[in-house]
Amino acid sequence: MKTRRLRLRLAVLFGLVAAALAIGPLLLWHSERSATLDDEFEDDLIEQMEQIQGAFLRGGDVNLDFPAWQVNGVDGWIEPLSETELEPPLLTWARDVGDFPVFRTFSQDEEVYRGYVNPFREDASLITLGWERLLSDDQSALRLRTAIWAGLLLLASLGLGWLGAGLALGPTRRMVDGQQGFLADAAHEMRTPLAVITASSSQALSRERTSEEYVRSLSEIRSAAERASTGVNELLDLVRFDSGQAIPRLAPLRLDLLAEEVAASVRPDDGEVIAEPGPSVVIEADMALLRQALDNLVRNATRRAARVELTSRIDGRFGVVEVSDDGPGFDPAKLDTIFDRYERGDRRGDSGIGLAIVKAIVDAHGGEVAASNSDTGGAVVTMKLSLATR
Repeated sequence: MKTRRLRLRLAVLFGLVAAALAIGPLLLWHSERSATLDDEFEDDLIEQMEQIQGAFLRGGDVNLDFPAWQVNGVDGWIEPLSETELEPPLLTWARDVGDFPVFRTFSQDEEVYRGYVNPFREDASLITLGWERLLSDDQSALRLRTAIWAGLLLLASLGLGWLGAGLALGPTRRMVDGQQGFLADAAHEMRTPLAVITASSSQALSRERTSEEYVRSLSEIRSAAERASTGVNELLDLVRFDSGQAIPRLAPLRLDLLAEEVAASVRPDDGEVIAEPGPSVVIEADMALLRQALDNLVRNATRRAARVELTSRIDGRFGVVEVSDDGPGFDPAKLDTIFDRYERGDRRGDSGIGLAIVKAIVDAHGGEVAASNSDTGGAVVTMKLSLATR
């Protein structure tokens, strides 16, 4: 939740800054476009004036479809060149024009008009008008377009800010999620052993007991403490793999000899572990990590079966080691998730972390691991790793 609020704040900050940088040029374009519209309006008035002058030069009657007049400011007479009800201060404009054309404005009936006064002759001026509402409509449309573009730029900036903040905060969010997941996993893993320790110690202290009863309680406490220690170590191993700290140190390794070594080191009370003889299989692997993975598989199998077999072989470009047993096998419904954390193949499993560690180790080597059941019902776990290059 905290990262989401931070992401929102970063997105808003980025959006506002980016929008300000983008809207600045947009406002400059608006200003230039507004000035262009004003120039185009005045160009239209100049074009009207050119039509008036052309009509005078051609001679004959002048009949125009826009307001126009010929005005003599000295003698005070006005000649309309078109039909109009507009009454601008024509004489004043004609008397103040000077030697060069000028633009003038006036209002009538709450409407604004712009006039163009051209000193056509020494004794007369030509005057034409344009309705500024047309210019105002264009300016309003321009302001609307500018506002729409500004809004779209702001939304786009906020969207990019949201995506960028998400990407930037991704590692932080994963780290926080990882920390929360680790705490949840640790609590889950420690709950059962601590409950056993509490119950055994409370029972031992509830009344006077014989030495044998105290020894039995202490044995239960020790077993629970060892289980808690194993669980914590497994959790720390998972954290190392998740954080990328457990990087395999690859070197040529005899997979068949490693299988024999693991088989010889695990001696269950009520079963046997056998490494079947096989061909020489040389792979690229980290011996310590791969031994941990095989040890986890074998010990996991001995909890369920009386006989566990390790076989190694070459399959194309891969070295393969297979751990099989004569136990009840995995629950078929859980085969797809058997390597997930806290997923047990049956009720005889321990914490449900061992197989997750196996998969993490194999993934770190770029290999593959799969679980299945044999035709006789026992469990089979197969690991495939790349052969060493020669």
